[in-house]
Amino acid sequence: MLITLTAINQTKSKRYQGGNVLVLFVISLLALITLASLALDGGHLLLNKGRLQNLVDAAALHAAKELDQGATKAEASAAAINLLQINLAHTDQQELSRAINLADIDNNTAVLTIEYSVVPDPFIAVTDLSIEAQFVKVSLSQLTLDSFLANVYSFNKRVSATALAGPSTAIKNCFTNLVPMMVCGTKGEANYGLDQNDLYVMKTGANTASALGPGNFQLVRLENNTGKGDIRKAMAGEANISQTCFSTGIGNGSVPTEPGGAVGPVAQGLNTRLGEWLGSTDEHLHPRDKNICQGNKIAIEDDGTLEVTAVSKAYRASLYKSDNALGNANCSAPPSGLNINDITQSPPALAERRVMNVVIGDCTNKLNGMNEIDFLGVACFFLTQRVEQKGQESYVVGEFLYDCAGGGDATLEAVDTPGSYKMVLYHVPGSTDS
Repeated sequence: MLITLTAINQTKSKRYQGGNVLVLFVISLLALITLASLALDGGHLLLNKGRLQNLVDAAALHAAKELDQGATKAEASAAAINLLQINLAHTDQQELSRAINLADIDNNTAVLTIEYSVVPDPFIAVTDLSIEAQFVKVSLSQLTLDSFLANVYSFNKRVSATALAGPSTAIKNCFTNLVPMMVCGTKGEANYGLDQNDLYVMKTGANTASALGPGNFQLVRLENNTGKGDIRKAMAGEANISQTCFSTGIGNGSVPTEPGGAVGPVAQGLNTRLGEWLGSTDEHLHPRDKNICQGNKIAIEDDGTLEVTAVSKAYRASLYKSDNALGNANCSAPPSGLNINDITQSPPALAERRVMNVVIGDCTNKLNGMNEIDFLGVACFFLTQRVEQKGQESYVVGEFLYDCAGGGDATLEAVDTPGSYKMVLYHVPGSTDS
């Protein structure tokens, strides 16, 4: 009897254990489904949330730009809707396109709203058409997405996005790496009247004609610069040179010129970019460019213009770019007479040290050594060759690359500051969708 009872008890124990395993399996399966749902549906939700935010950002910026260019609120809204339709037509936006049909929509629907306000914060929607409003808010709300495993938990996947756009404050050009030289430009013309990829004299030498008259060598005085030592540091691009800011447009600032040639400080500072350290320059504070190739030396005429026949033999920015891309140990094969330098010398070296930020000024009717020059902007130039420490040969030649534009700041007030500005995105007050 004892043996029989023991066998029966063991059979019951196995049956009870089997039930426990089944419970654990069901719990584990539910946990796995939950994790899979979070991974699949959660990732899908975040992806489309980002796409939707990009759509409303673009629409708000577009409407703000149209409004700034004289469009009415109705025209700006139509432009925003048109841009949404164009973007939703792309293949990667098919799901969002199914969630909202913009074919017959207007800005009074519950799904899409386009509102205007005089100031960004507090955003107070303007309904009076006679009131000028500069800030545009575009919202797409409660768009239902496709579900994968989320249906198991009766979870509706919906996304919303809001964007607010409007003008910035007046654009400012703020730099910590300006070189204290100036190139004369033309007010009101594209790129200040400069021709892209042309060579320009950024500083003249002794006994050479200058657009600013005798005694001026196109040097400028930056903020907090007090002497020739500061000129050397700024020419070398020392990192701790104080920031200098200029406003653009109506009422723009002026730039004081620096009399004298400063031959030694200019050459010693700029030549660090080409691997030459003289005076108080230091290879660690003022590293060279990774590419220090140079072409034939460009001569300058007595009237301050470049010698025409020498220009074609210069080492240009296009060669600099192609040599860097190829990673050549030496320069490519430019015109004869090229002084080939190894561009893989030992450190320290930094890329694009030869690209410099140079002030552009209006030199009209400035005919003496020291002036206040009207500021036009800042342009990026490529340093083509080393600078000689000789009075008449201490000129600096650079290739104009592009306009180094600054940026505008967000503002909480209506923008009435004269000058250039741009359309920027703002945080929507009280919204978690922007």
